[in-house]
Amino acid sequence: NRIWVARGMTFYAIDYDGKRVTRKYRVGGIVERFFGAITLSRQLLRQGIHHLVPLPNGDIFLVAKRIGYLVGKDGEMKSRFTGYTGNKPAHQGVCVTPDGKIFFGEYSLNMNREKDSCLYRSDDLGYTFKKIKTFHGKEVRHIHFVKYDPYDDCIWMGTGDEDRENLLLCSYDRGETWETVGGGSQDWRAIGVCFNKNSLVWGTDAGSVPDQNHIIVMDRKTRQIEVIADAEGPCHGCASFFDGRVFISTGVEGGENETDRYARLKEIKDRTTVELMRQKKNILPLIVQYGVIRFPLGTENTDRLVFTTLGLSHGMEAVHIENKE
Repeated sequence: NRIWVARGMTFYAIDYDGKRVTRKYRVGGIVERFFGAITLSRQLLRQGIHHLVPLPNGDIFLVAKRIGYLVGKDGEMKSRFTGYTGNKPAHQGVCVTPDGKIFFGEYSLNMNREKDSCLYRSDDLGYTFKKIKTFHGKEVRHIHFVKYDPYDDCIWMGTGDEDRENLLLCSYDRGETWETVGGGSQDWRAIGVCFNKNSLVWGTDAGSVPDQNHIIVMDRKTRQIEVIADAEGPCHGCASFFDGRVFISTGVEGGENETDRYARLKEIKDRTTVELMRQKKNILPLIVQYGVIRFPLGTENTDRLVFTTLGLSHGMEAVHIENKE
């Protein structure tokens, strides 16, 4: 019944009319708060809160640049998590299960494949984290996502970026063991997966290669994948909702396989795609911010479409909430 939003190092909850329903909470020091308060520096320096997941006990785990915070329901700081590789996980690189286990996947540029990428898990509601799986640098470049599947009560994880590094893995024991479901081509390169009763859906994130981006459906039983549509650019967002709806967004990052400078929002209905919105990249350089449409974590808990646009022509940052009336 509410949406958590962040601006720099400040966060709070709003209702579906956009009205703030909690007090404002703050994390970080003076420098982080200063640069996080300015939109341009926030985007250029990747400063601010990037992930926020409410926990079953009412606490909140959130990730800013190079540090994770465990914040109590009254705003008190309970614990910090540091020492991981990279500035932050990828956009869908953090998730929490209904029993309170938090998963955290390392993401770094790792251009020379010299760094390992590790998956962490917290078994004590965010107070401590331990490594539960390590990918060597020559094995994968980084972890793209880790997501809880409410239909099969399992965890899905994806890696990238070269053909051999693109893997989709699944765990039914909270990350103790992993099964490689598929990989080996750009069709398995995803920033996240969406869920419905019969299938998994994702868009490919081939942003640095000439390969055509696709929207993919994988049958849960056979685990066979099918390309249902081409995508105009790399798919930076995907989300599945409580009512079974699935959405995917394409972005603008200047790749050779992009058809234009528009980000698009698409709904996936069975094996067809319906474009709901498109917005053009703004005039700021791509190094400041790609033009993207992103969905918040936890969309499976609501039947209202919610998303954020970044680096697009209608504003540097904007939150969109579906009107159900």
